[in-house]
Amino acid sequence: MDIEITWVEEARKGSAEAFSRIVRLHQAAVRAYIGRFLRDRDLVDDLAQETFLGAFRTLSTYRGEAPLRLWLLGIARHRALMHLRDEQRRRTGLHETLQGTVAEILTRRAEEETPETHERRLAALRACIEGLAPTSAEMVDAFYFKGVPAVEIARATGKKEGAVWMAILRIRQALLQCMDLKLDAPGIKP
Repeated sequence: MDIEITWVEEARKGSAEAFSRIVRLHQAAVRAYIGRFLRDRDLVDDLAQETFLGAFRTLSTYRGEAPLRLWLLGIARHRALMHLRDEQRRRTGLHETLQGTVAEILTRRAEEETPETHERRLAALRACIEGLAPTSAEMVDAFYFKGVPAVEIARATGKKEGAVWMAILRIRQALLQCMDLKLDAPGIKP
């Protein structure tokens, strides 16, 4: 975006307001990307803040060869990997059990998923959600994006909680299958 380039140039000259605009524009994407690897919201917030601080400090290295969002997601990936590796070392040192294994799996997952891959997966997910039946799309929005518990969705829809959980499971499986098909097809771009 041309406006982003303007904001980058202004931020390089010291404009805190220009950098704040960049943060506001990309904050949700950075948090969502970090949230793929870490579930603790406070930790996600901390790493997102570290990402933007790191971006501010190294803004002079951004050459505009890739979209600014991908550059920021690259920094976020680096921060998440550093955290996961530190956590893996700490937990492996404490216990050689499930926690160390989980930390290792999350680290590998973060190493394998590039910002570009994340953006492609996100575009595929958006397209698949748009193809859901309205009631399924509403359930996905409520449960995954608004954080409404299944018991509350059950109350609001007049269904049993178990039925809501089964519906969410089926919708998630359908979304995963749809995403696999879309990601295999040419032309899915962020």
